[in-house]
Amino acid sequence: MWGLTTSRPRQCLKIGAQALAWGEAVRTWRGRYRYRCVLSPTPAGAIKLSPMDLNLTDMSAVESRLRSLAGPSRDLRFAGHVWLADVSRPIVLLLSDLSVRATVLQLEQLPAQAEEQEALIRWRLGQEQLLPLAGAKIVWQGFPSHGAGDERSHAILVVAIQEAILKQYESLCESVGLLPQEVGVTSFRLFNLWLKAAGGRKRLGRDLLWVNVSDGGLTCFVLQEGRLVFVRTKLLSAEGLQGEEDLGGDLVDNIVEECAVSLRACREHHPGLNVTEIVHAGDSPFPTLEQALNSELGLSTERLDWEAVERLGWTHGGGSTSWATLPVVAGVI
Repeated sequence: MWGLTTSRPRQCLKIGAQALAWGEAVRTWRGRYRYRCVLSPTPAGAIKLSPMDLNLTDMSAVESRLRSLAGPSRDLRFAGHVWLADVSRPIVLLLSDLSVRATVLQLEQLPAQAEEQEALIRWRLGQEQLLPLAGAKIVWQGFPSHGAGDERSHAILVVAIQEAILKQYESLCESVGLLPQEVGVTSFRLFNLWLKAAGGRKRLGRDLLWVNVSDGGLTCFVLQEGRLVFVRTKLLSAEGLQGEEDLGGDLVDNIVEECAVSLRACREHHPGLNVTEIVHAGDSPFPTLEQALNSELGLSTERLDWEAVERLGWTHGGGSTSWATLPVVAGVI
């Protein structure tokens, strides 16, 4: 979502309440990319996801786990000599959807200068009381549009994160020699991965519900004629999703119901919405979810899976292929 420089890091870290995921991308001599991922359980109770309160309740425990996951700092060598020791490694840092707040703004005009854009966005957010802005950093991006007739308004996805929360995550990374060069949000990176693998903007020709279930939360995007019109994040479980064994009927029913709630809420403002398909992603395989979404909501279903990475020409180079590591690959693609 936001970055410090134009160069792209080739390592990504996702921090969740239940697991830390680390991914590395290596370019081969043929110009193709391989990825390698590692997954490590988060120390019990060390991270409590929240958009308002500090997330890291046991910094030292998470730091120790992260140090062993990402490995030691590296020296910068040239001609056989160490020029700089313990150089911080630039990374993409992915935060859970439950650590931020997001909303969509429809703007008729968008100034060219970033400072003017922020002033306008903050003014609109304050006028409509969409996000708490006190002590918050906001970032935004225009959302891909498939061309909604002659409409010239801009669909802007806005994310707000409390500066104290962001500083805590940055301090954690810096303590183990990692430099967050880009900071992103899990669902948004997964959506971009799906969109690239599915064919780009031309894939957004119909009204669509896009859903991610991870870290015990659910995020819904609703697109109408290719334009983002609705975003909603909902806590499903205070303890997070532990694995496939926890994906019982009650949880699946809860996910389906929250998807239905999101569609109903969106139709209140967009009565012409006609969603016919749903794309879903998540940090577990969800063996019964697709059938439940299809039967209960009457929508065709599509799953974001590892085949999306293969379609982009990336190959597995070792390590974990758990569903929970897919976001860190999305973070570096």
